[in-house]
Amino acid sequence: MGWLYGYYSEDPNFPDGVRVNVEAIYEPPQLGELKGVQPLEDPYRPTVDLVAGALSLERVGYIFTSLNQEKTFLTGDQVKTIAAAQQEHLVDHPVGPKVSKFITVRVEQQEGDQIGVECWMASDAC
Repeated sequence: MGWLYGYYSEDPNFPDGVRVNVEAIYEPPQLGELKGVQPLEDPYRPTVDLVAGALSLERVGYIFTSLNQEKTFLTGDQVKTIAAAQQEHLVDHPVGPKVSKFITVRVEQQEGDQIGVECWMASDAC
């Protein structure tokens, strides 16, 4: 798993739309497990955020790899992780409520040597 760093910009394809532009991935200390990953304490996170800020970048998402899940969208644990990450990165919306623009990207091997990349966000109700 890793943290995505980038910036937000206006999406010209949708009224009031927001586009996420990813410029870097930071892989924090972690312990790989059979059904996921366990993040470890990261003594470098404050420094990484400081360097990113100096480059006008911010943490915009989360990325992880996954085994081919036979066309399964996401597991319950993955949805919980996505929702928790979004809750940690809420911003004020111009009309009042707090919202998240934080994305999650899943990368997995598909048929043959093909690689699938999917972007996700949990609903506010989640």
